[in-house]
Amino acid sequence: MQKKLFKIILFIFVIILSIPLLGCKTAIEKYGNYISELRDNIFLAQAENFSVKIITGRREDPFIMDGIVGEVRDFTVITVTPLLGLVQELNYSALINGETFEGALIPHPFQNTLSIDLRVFANGEDISVKLKYQAGENITETVLTAKSVRTPDMIDAHKAIEIAEKQLRYRIADFRVDGNFEAEIFVRLLQNPIDNSGGFYWYVAFIARTGEIVATLINPISMEVVAVRD
Repeated sequence: MQKKLFKIILFIFVIILSIPLLGCKTAIEKYGNYISELRDNIFLAQAENFSVKIITGRREDPFIMDGIVGEVRDFTVITVTPLLGLVQELNYSALINGETFEGALIPHPFQNTLSIDLRVFANGEDISVKLKYQAGENITETVLTAKSVRTPDMIDAHKAIEIAEKQLRYRIADFRVDGNFEAEIFVRLLQNPIDNSGGFYWYVAFIARTGEIVATLINPISMEVVAVRD
């Protein structure tokens, strides 16, 4: 009898010790399966005749803002802006993670840019981009080295989600239905969308299946929430 009572007490003791651990999940552990886009890094370069912007991460494909996470894939989007006039045809060769990708960039229908969407995640190293184009009767090449904007003093995406969760905890609680979290999350490193002072911000948005969106804009160095949409 005493032995049986001891086992019961031990079982209850183990359960009690486990309760705090169940509530100590990190934000990325709680919400990682709900992330439909993680734009993790930006690479920039500029020469006299072209500027290059490269974004990389993982995102849903096809990309639909419906509060449901579909299949996700790695992506790296290379966008080139001609600085000395309109260019309709532009070939590229990019070295990403030691692998070469090449082909023709696709002109934007309304803007003076050309781009390509590659199924690869850039790991943070510099990205070399060679551009080849027709200049008069000659074929001209320009080589740019795009460097990451991420610095050691910037927080990562995991920390940004944690800050956003804390800021929006009462609002995203409404996105739970019968214990299920019915929303998707976008986490994006963005160039300064506020003013012309430069810099970068983490944008974290929660999109419910009802279409409702709540979001934060976070300074990646000070960790200050500079804007909220709720």
